[in-house]
Amino acid sequence: MTKLLTKADLISPSAPVTLNANIKLSACSIMTLSNFYILTLCVCLGCLIAQLFVKQKKLPHILFAIFCGSVAMSLTQKVTGDAIGAYKYLIGLGTVATCNCYWLLSRSFFRQEKVIEHHHLALAFAISLLIFINQGYLFASSSQIIANSGDSVFRHVLSEITVLLSSCVLVLSFWEGCRGFKAATKQDKAQRIVFLSTFGLAVGISKLTSFTLADNADAKEWVITAIILMVVVNTQLLLAWRVQYKRSDSQSKPQASTFEEIRTKPEPVCDIDTTLAREITSLINEGSLYLQANLKVADIARSLDVPEYRVSRALKSQITDKNFNQYINSLRIEHAKSLLANPENQGWSVLVISLESGFASIGPFTRAFKAETGQTPNQFRQMQLSNDLVKAS
Repeated sequence: MTKLLTKADLISPSAPVTLNANIKLSACSIMTLSNFYILTLCVCLGCLIAQLFVKQKKLPHILFAIFCGSVAMSLTQKVTGDAIGAYKYLIGLGTVATCNCYWLLSRSFFRQEKVIEHHHLALAFAISLLIFINQGYLFASSSQIIANSGDSVFRHVLSEITVLLSSCVLVLSFWEGCRGFKAATKQDKAQRIVFLSTFGLAVGISKLTSFTLADNADAKEWVITAIILMVVVNTQLLLAWRVQYKRSDSQSKPQASTFEEIRTKPEPVCDIDTTLAREITSLINEGSLYLQANLKVADIARSLDVPEYRVSRALKSQITDKNFNQYINSLRIEHAKSLLANPENQGWSVLVISLESGFASIGPFTRAFKAETGQTPNQFRQMQLSNDLVKAS
């Protein structure tokens, strides 16, 4: 029977020079934590390089490349460990775009309008700056540039603020997947489920690991690294899926290109179209699909998994005096009127009302509202307030 060798046998000077070949093979085949770091690092770099070869780069490609690069720097810091001393914290300066960049990436996945604005960049930059300062402080204290005060109040406060803001953007990232889920198409819902599942598992397992493996640093690192690998791979697959879905959607040509073209063709409405019309009306009204910004006939067709020309033909029987956009806008304006008339919403600005009602911006909302009611949103709100005061008196 082959002799079992302990770790002490392998490193002892008295250990035999020639080892059993099978034992050598088994020892080499074991994945060490360092090797797992390197494997995950290679995957991150591979995903980063893959974005460079995308011909028509979109914002998600750029953000994902930045995220992969930052995660790769974090893994490089772990691989080097204490071998390079304080210089590992210089590598840590590149780890400033992880959870904050992933939040921006989630916005680019699921938002069509106002994807990233100045205040979003400001929050992401603030987190990056805090991480940068923390790593710089660790480098300066470790290399004796400044006095190493151990449990520094400055570092403690810096760390707590960073954790707080990072937790906030993690919640916001999860919210991006949930936001608009009900009105999303079937394909979009499937993609959101993949995103939310990946994100939920990553955060949940991470928090559980911090509690259950608090006394086992190596096991904890194994789990955290596995989570990183899962997130990177799943996000890459999701990115490819969404890009391919949008490309195929834009290239697909319905039998009739626009709603107006269908309206110009007088055709008898069959029983199937009547049934479909009821399904469409239920989806738009009861499902509040009209609150989805930039809603198109194609979106309804995808939700019901029927050809676009059939949806247009069914709508023609329901909308006799309006086109599709006017029909949807009339539903949105009715919703906006209820929001404006609600005393609990008096603190809401007209911009917020317009966004909550499905309009992409305040300009089209104001024009459509005035065309429908003869008043601006503010005038309508003031009239409702006056009426309420008269009734109260």
